[in-house]
Amino acid sequence: MLKQFLTVVFLFIFFLPGLAQKASIKGVVIDTVEKRKLQNSSILLIRSKDSVLVKDVRAGANGTFQLANLQKGTYTLLVTFPKMADYIRDIQLSDTSKFNLGDIAMDSRATLLNEVVIKAQKQAISMKGDTITYQADSFAVKPHANVQDLLRRLPGIEVDRDGAIKAGGKDVNTLLVDGEEFFGDDPLLASKYLKANAVKEVQVYDKKTKEEELTGIKSGDSKEKVMNIKLKDNAKNGYLSTIDANSDLKHFRNIGGMAGIYKGKLKAAAFGFNSNTNQNSKASAAMSKLKGNDYDVIQVGDDGSTVMISYGGRDDDSFSPSNGLPDVTNYGAHFSDKWNENKVGLKLNFSGNSKDITDRTTSNSQSLLPDGTNFFSASNANSNVKSQRQSLKGSVDLNLDSLSTLKISFAGSKNRSHNDFASNNETKNGTDQFVNNSKQLNRNEDDDQLFNGNINYTKKFLKRGRTLSVDLQPETKRGNSFGNSLSVTNYYDANGVNNRTVNQDFLNDNSGSETSLASKISYTEPLSKQFTLQTAYSFKTVTSNSSKLVFDKSMNNKRIDSLSNNFDFNNFSNIGKAVLQFRAKKFTLSGGTEAIQTTFEFNDLDRNNKFNRNYINWAPQSTFTYKLGRNTNAYINYYGNTRQPSLDQLQPLRQINNPLYEIKGNPNLKPSFNNNVNFNLNTYQQKSQMFASFYGGYNFTKNAIVSSRIVDDVNKTTSSYINLDGTNSYYGGASINKTFSKLHFSTGFNGSYNKSTSVSILNSQLNKQERSSLRLSPRFSYYGDKVRIQYTPTFMFSNSSSSIGSINDGKNFNHDHEISGNIQLPYNFEFDTSISLSYQPANSSFSRPVNIALWNAYLSKKMLKAQELELKISISDILAEKIGYNRYVGGNTISESTNSFIPRYVLIGLTYNLTGNFTQQDKK
Repeated sequence: MLKQFLTVVFLFIFFLPGLAQKASIKGVVIDTVEKRKLQNSSILLIRSKDSVLVKDVRAGANGTFQLANLQKGTYTLLVTFPKMADYIRDIQLSDTSKFNLGDIAMDSRATLLNEVVIKAQKQAISMKGDTITYQADSFAVKPHANVQDLLRRLPGIEVDRDGAIKAGGKDVNTLLVDGEEFFGDDPLLASKYLKANAVKEVQVYDKKTKEEELTGIKSGDSKEKVMNIKLKDNAKNGYLSTIDANSDLKHFRNIGGMAGIYKGKLKAAAFGFNSNTNQNSKASAAMSKLKGNDYDVIQVGDDGSTVMISYGGRDDDSFSPSNGLPDVTNYGAHFSDKWNENKVGLKLNFSGNSKDITDRTTSNSQSLLPDGTNFFSASNANSNVKSQRQSLKGSVDLNLDSLSTLKISFAGSKNRSHNDFASNNETKNGTDQFVNNSKQLNRNEDDDQLFNGNINYTKKFLKRGRTLSVDLQPETKRGNSFGNSLSVTNYYDANGVNNRTVNQDFLNDNSGSETSLASKISYTEPLSKQFTLQTAYSFKTVTSNSSKLVFDKSMNNKRIDSLSNNFDFNNFSNIGKAVLQFRAKKFTLSGGTEAIQTTFEFNDLDRNNKFNRNYINWAPQSTFTYKLGRNTNAYINYYGNTRQPSLDQLQPLRQINNPLYEIKGNPNLKPSFNNNVNFNLNTYQQKSQMFASFYGGYNFTKNAIVSSRIVDDVNKTTSSYINLDGTNSYYGGASINKTFSKLHFSTGFNGSYNKSTSVSILNSQLNKQERSSLRLSPRFSYYGDKVRIQYTPTFMFSNSSSSIGSINDGKNFNHDHEISGNIQLPYNFEFDTSISLSYQPANSSFSRPVNIALWNAYLSKKMLKAQELELKISISDILAEKIGYNRYVGGNTISESTNSFIPRYVLIGLTYNLTGNFTQQDKK
């Protein structure tokens, strides 16, 4: 059945363009004076009603050209040749028009008496450095199309049905408008609600850290792309709003609304929604990801590692769980503006949410020990999570002068949650006899608050490339947790007889706070035209305390000293960094290192016991970038870093864990050192409309800190840590995309291979686990004016093995097929459908195949003049095949699990979109 279905899909994709378009235009371009055929003349066909370029060709060696497979309509034909006056002619086509223009005579500009105005045609796609620029008007879209429709036309860019964007195989999680956030930087808002005809250019480039933007020195491989939408002058001021209400009139609902204005630098908006489906309201999902205090944070962990993360980051309050039964409400507001000739800027974001998620899960697993013992574990659990959160984030930007800026960022949040969890667990051996079983009931109330901020001063000097940046970062955290932990665990002997029962009924009263202050000074100095030196110094001091009190309810709430903790923790780190960069015409080479000196003191107040450490970590780095051609770049990157053992690995805090799991520290652990080498090659060939990206890398760790576990005959695990060599991984992949604009067809391929090796100790034996996976995913897409179809199959092969012995052969294969289609019907009706086919064939570990077809669809009608009102009926899981099932095949472990899911439902929806510009459209 699947084979025949896919055959029909392929035939439909490849032959639909030929069936839909029949008109053509042909002719011969000649010079009226020299009577020669003008080879390589440029012939452009422009749609008259919106000036969109529909097709373009070059004249052949004898001056002939042909434009085929054209739709009916009114067009303007433009013929150009260097030093010749442009030839312009209006043409009206029917479905079967066969225009033969014969000889098209081109006159020399020098022979013309009247003034001729020549307008330069911008290249449809261009690349400068790592930035690709698309001229929006060079790509045809339907009337009332949004930015998502435009992006689907651009070579090298993919947009899935949910609005997620990829460029060159990398995720686009940041979308800017005219170089700035558009109510935040999430791609969904701008791409869904801005109109395609408002866009002038689309730029795509690698995501950079604030430090890279300031210094120009690349610090590693960017895993993400940034997209910048440049608007036309008459579209920079406008408004957008929507109300989206969907319900089955019984239980399921998805209701939301949003309204905003943008006028110059001013942006203001408010949003809210409620949903008990597994999808957010499309009206406000993007606004749930607003940012307010975007800056790089100096983070130093207990192990002395240092990383720079974006704390302004997205809080992603738009939580839409795939598991469980949710009821989620989100709300918020945004304001940003600039004054005094853009010298003063303010940004504020408020957001809040409440969540109520219920889930029921089951799991079954098998594990193999070195002596051949098999344990079979089964569990079922019920959970309910209720939470509330509010946050306020903001920033103030001051341009002190043309070279200096001051930015003050801040954020505060408050969270409350209530968690209920109940589970039943049991384990049997290979003879089907119990070795243990248990019941657990946990209930917790949590309350925490966070405040953080950053003050940044940046100065650029008159000498090009010389920069200074200073950051000061305060942060405070406070948290409280109160709960009850109840468990009953039964242990069985070799004959399956219950010989011991452990009861626990504990009250937990936890509280803690942390205060930190960090600062960083960065200075970049151009030593010559080719050499640049970057230096930086940072420090961070952290003071924290924690009180974890455990009381036994069965003993009149007596404190259990062996499980209670009360400690102070102080950490002070100094970080020095130096990077030297060499720039040539074709390549750039940079290298340097970072050194982190850390001192910390752990003070156990209950036992008057102090634990001190002092150490230095090193993190070398180097990057080589080479420009192979105008549109081809390659680079290779290396970085390494020292990882100190964490406090828990050296001397773990006593805690209430599962009675079947215990952690012991190892004070003799050595630091590990991780090495990573990776490369990337990107190329775009404009003539063939092909984009390709190739990447690969290798990681290996010296003295890796790995687990050492002892599993006894009742399946109780005692875990510690040791140093071992042998942990490594390598990976590679490619992404290739090609567009056939004349056929309205694009195709692509994504493939990747990963292999990893990890080592550990299990029951005093070395356990070397190897896992490899191969992923192949081609893509086929047709995008006509009325029909859009996409088919993306994915094939995944994996294999895993364990040196102590593997369960079955460790091999697994599955394949998925994503098929989506959209048809614009008469009278402004629209039909949209998607089918997700998931196939997990039977293998040596699981005897039954799991094949699922998830089919969703909707039918809608757009009304009013600008189609701003939409009536929709949608169906989720038409075939009712969703089962909430997952499984895993490992070396010496296999498992399968189930979770709660939302069954098939039908929603009736009404959406009203009101968007527009304050400035009138330019007259043609």
